[in-house]
Amino acid sequence: MKKLVIDIETVGLPWEELDPYVREYLIKGLSDGDAEETRRAGGLSPFRGKIVAIGVINIEDGRSCALYEVPGQTEIATEKAGMRTFISGTEKQILEKFWTFFDSNSRFISFNGRQFDGPFLMIRSAIHGVVPKRDLVGYRYGFHPNCDLREALNFFGTTNSKQFKFNLDLACKTFGVATSKSEGIDGRSVETWYRAGRHREIAEYCLEDVRATAELYEKIAETLLIFNREFRESDREARAKRSELPLVPSSEASFIESVEKTSMTLTSSLEQLDAAREDQSDLVAARQPVAILEKLAGADDAEDEIPNGK
Repeated sequence: MKKLVIDIETVGLPWEELDPYVREYLIKGLSDGDAEETRRAGGLSPFRGKIVAIGVINIEDGRSCALYEVPGQTEIATEKAGMRTFISGTEKQILEKFWTFFDSNSRFISFNGRQFDGPFLMIRSAIHGVVPKRDLVGYRYGFHPNCDLREALNFFGTTNSKQFKFNLDLACKTFGVATSKSEGIDGRSVETWYRAGRHREIAEYCLEDVRATAELYEKIAETLLIFNREFRESDREARAKRSELPLVPSSEASFIESVEKTSMTLTSSLEQLDAAREDQSDLVAARQPVAILEKLAGADDAEDEIPNGK
């Protein structure tokens, strides 16, 4: 079972590019302050924003990939850097590539992914005509196949939101995980970086968010998540499947099996040959006295035939 930790970075479409009727609808009845906030918040809506980076880490092997959008780039480009892979292209191209990472039973791990990352990825894919490979929202009260760490830490919203107010940065610091945030670098910087053409830096920042989320997941997987039945059973099934796998690759296993069968056949043939030789030796030994007697009898008969005189 793949355990994929996901995070996305988004930016809003320029306010001036929106349809005049859409702009009027969005700020109708708002105060000047709220209207200004609405104008700046396009990156929080898949209807007014787009995905500029997707970070993915496979917890099982530690490999990671950052997919990021570069304005004006029409051909997809790939660059490898150790355990990291960077893929750039259009928003549609990186979404198409993203969905190839999922198997039918992959676990989608995120922080606030049920409310934000999952719906955003699915809606932006649909806008581009890309069919999502699976539902990234699904049944809310479970941690498999969709595992939202924010919902794990607020117990599906049952805690007091004011008393339990936290974000990824605070959760990581509390659990002793190195945060992805530093002075002057956080989610609010993404749109500024994007307008400045710092697309690769956005991708690297996104991977740091994913790395922090993955380490937070490891902290709570065996302490909080195990109380969820779907999570516990899926992990048990995954361990059972791993224990059934051969210790060598299937091609090597087939070769070894054929060698073992050949060896057994050869051993059996040799044993049969030895048995046949023993039987033949016993038969020869049994026939030797008979042959001697026959020769002696023949000699007596020959003497009887010899004339007594010359």
